[in-house]
Amino acid sequence: MINKQYSVLAPVTLGSGTPCYTPSGWVPLAYIDDPAISVMTDFKEVVPVTIEPHFRIDAALAKMKIAGVRLLLVPDVEDNIIGIVTAADILGDRPLKRAQELEMSHHDLHVEMIMTPLEGVLAVDMATVRDARVGHIISTLRKYEHQHMLVVEIDRMTHQHIIRGMFSTSQISKLVGQDITVPEYAAHTLAEVYHELG
Repeated sequence: MINKQYSVLAPVTLGSGTPCYTPSGWVPLAYIDDPAISVMTDFKEVVPVTIEPHFRIDAALAKMKIAGVRLLLVPDVEDNIIGIVTAADILGDRPLKRAQELEMSHHDLHVEMIMTPLEGVLAVDMATVRDARVGHIISTLRKYEHQHMLVVEIDRMTHQHIIRGMFSTSQISKLVGQDITVPEYAAHTLAEVYHELG
């Protein structure tokens, strides 16, 4: 509780074209030819954000905003992942279509009604990622037109896939300092990758 009275600061009128300071010597945190793993969200280091399938989509969106993420993993009762739900899923036209199909209100839709089942999620093997570069990840995300891509590895005991981490276009864009979804940047990226692989 603030008990003191504080005076209001005098505002300044700005003109169009005012310059802005930027840190001297700022460099991107990642480059296109850096190891792909440098831009991967590793679930051995970062706890994945999840939401149960029976939650309403409004609750899922609220959880994304609080956690600062655009994708939630959807677990079953045994905590095995059965799908994903993204901000684009919730804010796009999918909920409206599903609400019409199911003859229910948009507000009452649950995550399981609009999520992408795990079988339909783009994923790559961790063994491949270890040898890949950031450019390979960008090229793959663009080719399949996805904002996210899961990374899986094989469990030595069960020989089944385990979700190890993920890539996201928003995270990569932040780290390389450019929007990697912009066509000009992506075309340049593909050319560099093809040259490297050629």
